[in-house]
Amino acid sequence: MRKLFAQAFGAVIAGATGALVVWTLGGDRVDATRLMPADLGPADALVLSGKDAPLVVRNSDGRIGWSEDAAARAWSIGCVHIDSVIKAILATDRYVEERRTFEQEAQSQGEAFEQRDKALRAKYPDIKPDDPNFNQAREEFVSLQQEFEKWRLAIQQIQAKHMAEQIEKGYREMLSALEVVADRRRVDLVFRFVPAERPFEAGDVGAVMVAVQARPFLRHPRGMDLTDDVFKELGLQPPEG
Repeated sequence: MRKLFAQAFGAVIAGATGALVVWTLGGDRVDATRLMPADLGPADALVLSGKDAPLVVRNSDGRIGWSEDAAARAWSIGCVHIDSVIKAILATDRYVEERRTFEQEAQSQGEAFEQRDKALRAKYPDIKPDDPNFNQAREEFVSLQQEFEKWRLAIQQIQAKHMAEQIEKGYREMLSALEVVADRRRVDLVFRFVPAERPFEAGDVGAVMVAVQARPFLRHPRGMDLTDDVFKELGLQPPEG
């Protein structure tokens, strides 16, 4: 009986020992995940020894943390090429129609100035400096020109303000979509970026330097790029290339 017990106990020990060996006698590596459980834990913390003091790593609201400070977390990072997204938003029918309405109103006002100019030219056809009505005609032409220049500058300012409002609206719309994407993928920090491989647009040295500075990542894992996900959330097609 003792002999049988010893043999059984030895078999158990041999099996346990074999489970810890990851090299076979022939020198081939064995998949260790088949020999022992893949998970380690659960544990409240992991203590790493150090020269000055041990480092205690914990699960802090689902993220790796190493102190009570909220900044001492391992934050996940993503990036979005916002230029392509905002341009796609501004190209949608809603934004295009807003711009078209503004342009039609401006064009109508410009045509009214043209009609007034034609009326003046018809009123004073081929007028010469010795004509008694020359000074009166000049005053009327100058007055119309000044009124037109004042209107043109005002239209440019209104147009610039309108375009700025559209860009901000498109930016806010992109942010709303990004919030959904980031929450779904559990991404904490999102940087705006231009892909490093994207070709530069033609321009002077200053424009090229700006293009260089707009590319914060010289290399990045493709999984960090959330741009396509944001396009999908907006229901838009990403640009080709």
